[in-house]
Amino acid sequence: MDSLYHLTTLLHQIEQLSATVLEPLPRPLSVAEVEHRLAHRQQLQALLRELEQAVNELPALPDPEGMAWAQALLALPTSLILEVDTTRLGSAAELLRLVLVRPSDGQTVFDQILRPQQGYDQASLTYNGLTPAQLEQAPALSTVWPSFAQQAQGRLLVSWNWEWDQDQLRRASRRLGLGAPVLLGIDLQEPARTFFSQPYAGLPTLCRLIGAPLPQPATAPDRARGQLAVLSAMAEGRLGLESEPTLEDMDETQPF
Repeated sequence: MDSLYHLTTLLHQIEQLSATVLEPLPRPLSVAEVEHRLAHRQQLQALLRELEQAVNELPALPDPEGMAWAQALLALPTSLILEVDTTRLGSAAELLRLVLVRPSDGQTVFDQILRPQQGYDQASLTYNGLTPAQLEQAPALSTVWPSFAQQAQGRLLVSWNWEWDQDQLRRASRRLGLGAPVLLGIDLQEPARTFFSQPYAGLPTLCRLIGAPLPQPATAPDRARGQLAVLSAMAEGRLGLESEPTLEDMDETQPF
């Protein structure tokens, strides 16, 4: 209400002063008249600057193109949200878990923990909310890959860092002697960072921003639901609370 009153007052003052400034100049002009006119113009310029500042302080509006992009992904019947866990970083990484979630209703259509063949880093298990016991009871990738590929192929995979996830899936498929998988994906990370004006934020930061914080540690299904929450917020034009990412937030994008 205060902002509305301030804007209304400014507009009224500008309207009154504009009428004076736009009055026809008398001929001949006196020095006093010129000084009077200059003073009015300076007042008008000051009011216009104040008006610009008041408009800039209004609540931010979401990017309509970003909203439409998110709405299109949510409406696409062939889209699936993808999460990939791995044993470590680098070229020697093996898959630990594969998750696919349907954006239209949030249902998990694929979720499988995998037993790595060459060990793992404990840090990756902690980060992904997994335990050694879960891995010992899990099947090998070779027995799971056909069903995953059947679910994923022909779909649009929405991923938080699609380039990285795609690379892990390609490596895994080639290790099985199957060549590069035919998968189509789209990245959510950069469009979401742009939409929320958080250029360095990871998924946990944006989930907190929109009021849907992830548990710690967050499992792959948790993060998939987090991606869906971010995508839904974008589609609805919800920008969340204004906040600046911390150094911890900027380092939270480490994938495993």
